[in-house]
Amino acid sequence: MQHSLGYVLRTRPYSDANVIVDLFTQDAGRITCMARPARQRGKVQKGHLQPFRTLQLQWSGRGALPRLDQTDEQLRHRISAAQLVHGMYLNELILRLLPPQHSIISLYRDYHAALQLLVDSQEPMLVLMRFELGLMQSLGYSLSLWKNDGNGEAIGVGERYLYVIGAGIIPYDHQQIQPAGVQVRGDLLVALREPTTMSIVQYQQLRRFLDQFWLQLLSKPFNSRKLLPF
Repeated sequence: MQHSLGYVLRTRPYSDANVIVDLFTQDAGRITCMARPARQRGKVQKGHLQPFRTLQLQWSGRGALPRLDQTDEQLRHRISAAQLVHGMYLNELILRLLPPQHSIISLYRDYHAALQLLVDSQEPMLVLMRFELGLMQSLGYSLSLWKNDGNGEAIGVGERYLYVIGAGIIPYDHQQIQPAGVQVRGDLLVALREPTTMSIVQYQQLRRFLDQFWLQLLSKPFNSRKLLPF
């Protein structure tokens, strides 16, 4: 028997009475369980299997599909209808990028904090992008903001760079054949040292960089990203 705090990322029907539940847990990372929810009484209530609720979870079995035995709601993030798509984007990021059963407690805390911010934020895209930068770092794709990873020289405000998976930030030279990567401006890297002071133009540059990076990493865009503005 295992237990942890966690969130429902997605549910899928399996049979008339059972559903498959994708969970993001604090202690076990992303896991997938089988559940037999009850409408009112029962240890796994159907109403609990909704996104954006902190649950105390209990599951058993060590096979490919353990059984979800109990859910107890601890907190409900009351995200408005207008912000739901931003929350679904967060969930899709975790579903597609985090390997199963790979616990990163700092990422779980960042996810929890992002949901709290989405409840009241007037700038939900900024909440998402800050979470995405933390997610990049958690997955081992951090950005060098002070020196480039190619020759170790300081990041130049007027320079252009490539972010290359496995190599990091390297100088961009349009006269040379470049490895596959995502272009990023030096002024954006410098601005990311103090993200709260970034301009709207720099946030737009960051959004384009993140979209291109995830696309290069996964080769397929996120479905929920198509519904987001900006």
